Amino acid sequence: MLHLKPVDRRFCRRWTLATTAAIALCNPLGVIGLLIGPIVLAIAQGLVLRRYYAPFVWWGVATIGGGYGAIALFIVWALAWSSVPLPLMVFVCGAIVGCPQAWVLRRGSRLWGWWPLVNAVILTVSIAWFVPDMVDAAIYGTRRILWHWVALAALTGLIGGCLKGLALVWFLKKRPAPTQDADAPAVCN
Repeated sequence: MLHLKPVDRRFCRRWTLATTAAIALCNPLGVIGLLIGPIVLAIAQGLVLRRYYAPFVWWGVATIGGGYGAIALFIVWALAWSSVPLPLMVFVCGAIVGCPQAWVLRRGSRLWGWWPLVNAVILTVSIAWFVPDMVDAAIYGTRRILWHWVALAALTGLIGGCLKGLALVWFLKKRPAPTQDADAPAVCN
C-alpha cells in the first residue's frame, strides 16, 4: 500500500488540479486546443513538479514531444487504419507519451522502464470513454452545450490526474539506491 506523506498528498492534489485545469481549458478550443494541449499540460504539470522533482523542465519537454508524437500517430492511425479499436489506439498513444517521460524518470526511479505501460493504462482508463464522443462531435457535429464538454473534459482530467499523480509519487518513492564511492569504507549495520 502506498502511504502518502503530507508533501505527497499536496503534490497529488496540485497535480490533479493542474491536469484537470489544462484539459478543461483546452477542450472547448477544439482543434486549436488539441494543438496547444501538450504545451499547456506540460507547463501546468511542470510547475507542479518543480517543487517535487528536480528535472521538471525535462519532464515538460518530454510531455510536449511525446504528446505531439501521440497526436500525430493517432491522426494517421485514425485516417489509415480505422478498424483498430479506439481503446487500443489510446493505449498505444499513452505508451508513446510515456516513453520520453520514462527517460526523464530514469535517475529518479528504479522502475522507470515500466512508466510507458503505466502511463498507457492510466490514459486508457481516463480518456478512452471520452474520445468516442469527441471523434463523433468532430465528424458529425455536436448537440451538447459548451459547459457539458468542459465538465466531461474536467472529469477526464480529474481521473487521469489523480491516477497519474499517485503513480508518479509511487515511482519516485522507488528511488535507486545510492552508489558507494570506491574509496569510502563499507559500513555494515
